[in-house]
Amino acid sequence: MKFKLIKSYWEIIVLFLYLIVPLALAWQILLIDRSTLEFALFFISLMITPIFCLIIGIYWFIEVVRIFIYFLKKNKLKYSPLKTLIKAIGVPLLIVLFILLAFFSDTIRLKLSESALMNCVNNPNLCQEETKIGWFYVEFIRQYEGCTFFTTFTWIFDEVGIAYVPLGEENCLYRDNPSDVIVEIYGNCWRYHYYN
Repeated sequence: MKFKLIKSYWEIIVLFLYLIVPLALAWQILLIDRSTLEFALFFISLMITPIFCLIIGIYWFIEVVRIFIYFLKKNKLKYSPLKTLIKAIGVPLLIVLFILLAFFSDTIRLKLSESALMNCVNNPNLCQEETKIGWFYVEFIRQYEGCTFFTTFTWIFDEVGIAYVPLGEENCLYRDNPSDVIVEIYGNCWRYHYYN
């Protein structure tokens, strides 16, 4: 008697999605904004990851309903207890992980880069532009009214990046443009998107 771990094409698809979703999330977290192509791939991963979560969520719902109906009819589990547990809680855990990582990816990436960025805040002359600093590719570094701006992405005239702002110096972030987006990440670190 042959033992088959994967019994149907649906399970192959689900296993594939289990691999793709974490890979897309890893790309989102570890992406260094360096080129238009990388930005395009980042954007595509953001678009397809929720779709993958939806697909495996639908599959999970159908599978759990099938397991439940089989249990009611036969009074026993359809799969081994371990496989049943994986099928019942694996997908919801994956989707919750996706949501958490999607919301906190900036914070995680910044935590990994904080010491390198702080070295540049304290010694700006030692840091080069157009290079990788921590997990960010920094195009430009500038200081203004005590704040240090790390531009990580430019698009035509727009500017996106991370700013280190000393306590009480938040005015350095704000300009006259009401379209600008300024968000506090944590502590003295802010994300900015300046529209020109």
